[in-house]
Parts: sequence; structure tokens; C-alpha cells
Amino acid sequence: MLLQPRNSSEKASSRSVKLLRRKVLLKAASSQKIIAITVEKIRQSLDLEYIFQTTTQEIRQLFNSDRVILYRFNPDWSGTIVSESLAQGWLSLIQQQVHQPELVENVSECSLKNLSIPPIVDTYLQSTRGGRFSQNETYRVCDDIYSAGFSKCYLSILEQYQARAYVITAIYQNQQLWGLLAVYQNDLPRKWQTDEVYILTQIASQLGIALQQAELLKQTFTQKQELAATLKDLQQAQAQLIQNEKMVSLGQLVAGIAHEINNPVSFIYGNLKPADEYTQNLFSLLDLYQKHYPQSVKAIEEFSNQIELDFLRSDFPKLFKSMMMGAERIREIILSLRTFSRLDEAEMKAVDIHEGIDSTMMIIQSRLKPTDQRPQIDIIKEYDNLPLVECYSGQLNQVFLNILVNAIDALEDSILKGRWPTKHNILDNPRIYIRTQLLTPNQVTIRIADNGLGIPEDIQKEIFNPFFTTKPVGQGTGMGLAISYQIITQRHNGSLECISQPGVGTEFVIRIPLIQQSQIF
Repeated sequence: MLLQPRNSSEKASSRSVKLLRRKVLLKAASSQKIIAITVEKIRQSLDLEYIFQTTTQEIRQLFNSDRVILYRFNPDWSGTIVSESLAQGWLSLIQQQVHQPELVENVSECSLKNLSIPPIVDTYLQSTRGGRFSQNETYRVCDDIYSAGFSKCYLSILEQYQARAYVITAIYQNQQLWGLLAVYQNDLPRKWQTDEVYILTQIASQLGIALQQAELLKQTFTQKQELAATLKDLQQAQAQLIQNEKMVSLGQLVAGIAHEINNPVSFIYGNLKPADEYTQNLFSLLDLYQKHYPQSVKAIEEFSNQIELDFLRSDFPKLFKSMMMGAERIREIILSLRTFSRLDEAEMKAVDIHEGIDSTMMIIQSRLKPTDQRPQIDIIKEYDNLPLVECYSGQLNQVFLNILVNAIDALEDSILKGRWPTKHNILDNPRIYIRTQLLTPNQVTIRIADNGLGIPEDIQKEIFNPFFTTKPVGQGTGMGLAISYQIITQRHNGSLECISQPGVGTEFVIRIPLIQQSQIF
């Protein structure tokens, strides 16, 4: 059987269907492209403020609308406008909610008075914990507020919002209602198209994903910071343990040396006085022989001249005095070494601060002597009349040692860099000043200053940070001043301050209580 040709009306209808289908497909493709472009801009950043601003601006331009807002729910289901894109000539709702907080209150009051009047759901989001949006309703469309059957109360609120037509879609984060994305037409009614609603819901969905990603990033960043802080604390604790072990080892070495030297020195010192008496007795006996036997034999005279008896008689007491002074000096050094180590003083007790400083100076005495590169480093002491100070003396000596060593390093560095144009490019008078003072009835101040190059301002901010050092690799750990700061501030409830002026010098100021708070009743 032959097929009958279709009439012209059928052909026209078929073409119309094809054109409509093509138009729908093109529109769908266009919508997907628009969504993809907007989503890509959202994903370019995890900064929420940037995401909010980008989203509202893109949507307003895309929809050619008067206003687009992002509304976020608070934990109590009240809300705040967090972002807004606004066409010229309209009032900003973000500014309105700041300057007119009663606007939000009016919405709540309106909802409470009109809960029985449908469809008032748009006005009682707080009272109903998000309204229908919290019950998986994804969007709300209103083409004209004056033909939607809203109550006078709600219309009054919408008029204050300058809204004539709107589309509102929900934003969910982790399946929880986070907020609302709203597009407003303010001047005229508007017939919202299906594809526009679809685009808005898709963008809202991507916003929820972006919020979730930003939250995960925030958690990751917080965890990273916590891990970094923990690692820093562990490194600081490890470095402090190493430093403490070094100080303990140094203290043990010093104490051992002091003990070993003390025994023979005590023996020598104890025998010098009787040896001097024996010598004087022998000289007295010689005087008696010369008195009773004035005629000497030739051999005795020759031997007397050979040994220069007259000079020996006058110089021998000086020799003993010099030996006595040397032995006393060794005993002082041993006492300083014991004072510095203080291995038996792990607990806080009242001590003489000046003894601790002097014993520390004894440890670094060799570094103060002149070298080929620099002259003698002079120590200028200005000690106040201080009472005994309650402290961990061994730890306090560690602080003195760290600061004094840094001062010597600073002076040597200043000399090498030739701050003063002297003949040999050497600083003429390198000095370290040590001052103590009782400022208040319960505060002692120790100032240790040098006349070196000083510390640049940007470095001053870092010097108490763990592992910060300006010394070459292998010459500094960056823990000396960090541990000193911890000892003063945490162990002694005091303060450690660095005052430095480039080209003038550096001063470290230590302030600690005379009596620790726990000891004051």
C-alpha cells in the first residue's frame, strides 16, 4: 500500500515541534553553561566572603534582577544577610539590618500574629526553625506579592524590603539547612521561568558544597596549626632538655674539677703558712750564727755570694706571699665554680644574686682576655645593696651565662665589622655593664648591657622565639634566649626585655620578684 503524503498543516506542526525541542535543548545547554561558569567562579576560592560576593554578583547579572541576597540562619533560627548584590537606586538590606534592627523584630512579630493565615510561612522562619525549607522544600516562587494572597502584615514587610517578585531557594550544608539564596525584582511583577528556578537551585546546591569544602579546609587548617604548635612545643621541649642536660653536664664537670682541684690546693694552702714560719725560723737561726760567729770561713762567704743571701733574705717573704695569693685565687675560683654549678640547689631558695653573677663571670673569664683581633673586654659592675633573692639559682646562672655570652659575641662581631674607624679597625673599649637594683620592695632588676653594634628592629621581635638565631650553622641553636625567657617568665614570674638601638648597643633587663608570690602570706 502506498503511503499518502502528509498535508501542509502536519508538516508545519512537525517543524514547530522540532524547533521547540531544539529551543528547549539550546536553552538547557545555555543554562548548564551558565551554571558551569558560575560554579567555576565559586570553586576558584575557598574564601567564603569572596564566594558570597561572587555568587550574588553573578546571579544578579545573569537574572538581570534588582537584588540578590544570601541569608544565613543563626543557631537560634534567627538570620542575617551575609552578602548582597544591588542594582543602583535601591536601599541596601545589609545596611538596613544594621541601622534598623526592628525590621527583623517586625518579621517575628508579624509571624506570631498571623500563624493561622496561609501562606504566611515566608515570615516565620525563626519561629518554625526554617519554615518549609527545613522540611526539604528547596525553593519558593512569587511572581507578584500583591496577587499572592499575602497578609497585610507580610505585605508591609515586603514593601520595606522593596520586593515585588522573588525566587528563594534553600542552601543545605551537610544536609542541614544553612540559609537562603534569594533573587528579587523590585519595581515590577516578574514571571519567573522554569530554567531560572533550575539555575538558582543548582547554584544553591554548589554553594552548599563550597560551604562544606570551606568548613573542611578550616578544620584542616586548624588541625595543621595545632599540629604545628604541638611540633614546635615538642621541638622546644627537646631543645630545652638538651640544653638542660648540657647545663647539668657542665655543672657536674665543674663540680668534679672543683672537687679534684680543691684537695691538692687545700693541702698546698694549708702548708704555706707553716712553711713560711719554718723559713723565718731558719733565717732567725742564721742571724744568731752571724751574731755569735762573726768571722766566717771562705767557703761560707763564697756560697753566700753565690746564692745572693741578702736578696734571698728580702725576696723570700715576698715569694711566700705571692704563693699564698695564688692559692687563695685558686680557692676563689673553686668557690665560684661550685656556686655556678649548684647541683645541690634544685629547689627555690634565697641566694646572693651577685655571687651567681660573679661565678658566671668566672666561667667566661677566658673569653674576656685580649686577642689578636680585639682588646680586653672590660666588665663594669654597679651592684646595689640587694637582700637575698628567692630563685632557682642554677637556672638563673644559666640565664646570666646565655646573656653574657651573647654580649661577648656581639662585641666581637662589632669589632670585626669595624663600627669605629680606629687604626687597626678594632673597637677601642669593648665593655659589658652589669647593674643591679632593688626598684620596689619586692622586685629586683638586673641589667646586662654592651656597647656593640646593637640589634636591628626586625630581629629584636624574633630573638626570644625558639630556634631563631643569626649565628652561622653549627655556632648557635637559637634556644639560649628562648630558654632564658622561659626561665625568667615562667619559673620566676618575672620579665625579660631586650632594649637595643642600632649603633649604640644592647641591654637585657631582667626583673624578678624578691620573694615569690607563693612565699608571701
